[in-house]
Amino acid sequence: MTSNGELKTQVLESLRIGHGKALTGKLLATRLGFHTDRAIRMAIRELIKDGYPVAASVVPPLGFFIAETKDEVDSYAANIKSRLVEDAYRRRDFLRASLNIKQPEQMRLM
Repeated sequence: MTSNGELKTQVLESLRIGHGKALTGKLLATRLGFHTDRAIRMAIRELIKDGYPVAASVVPPLGFFIAETKDEVDSYAANIKSRLVEDAYRRRDFLRASLNIKQPEQMRLM
């Protein structure tokens, strides 16, 4: 079993610099002996908290990488902002939809 610190080190050593060398979470997971990329994503979140500019790309090549340029930083920051806005809308819509619930057993499914 790999400790959190060891996994972060392995992920950091596996990541490449620049968008052109992005690696998918699935590929990183496979290389590091995991069945899913969940642990990899958690390690990446920790690496970012630790001050590493780990970015993700949603345009080819897809995957994670160490940001190298201002454009890479700006692109990833814009992507994160877009997801925040969508999450805020989803939260608002969910809360509106839940206003009619008085008790869970009274909710009608369509």
